[in-house]
Amino acid sequence: MSSIPFPILFIMLVFFTMWMILRKFNRIEQQKRDLPELGAYLAAHGQAAPRCVACGAAELKDEGLTHGKDERRIVSCGTCRTLLYRFVRPAEEQ
Repeated sequence: MSSIPFPILFIMLVFFTMWMILRKFNRIEQQKRDLPELGAYLAAHGQAAPRCVACGAAELKDEGLTHGKDERRIVSCGTCRTLLYRFVRPAEEQ
């Protein structure tokens, strides 16, 4: 009876775990990229000013899509952390 040696099994487990983590991260990033633009978000929810559709909070936070200074911004609820919409911030002139 042949069995898989422990080091090989351990390496397979590490790779499988890393693959699962990367897959989850990729899914979250794709959800961010698929968010509607601000105008479409407001029109879809009949709002004049953006609010969270999940909890109704007006406290919103925005972050860069890839890094903190990215012009492409993702807005989420400051209370329940629901992803809401995206927008492009004008680039700063230097």
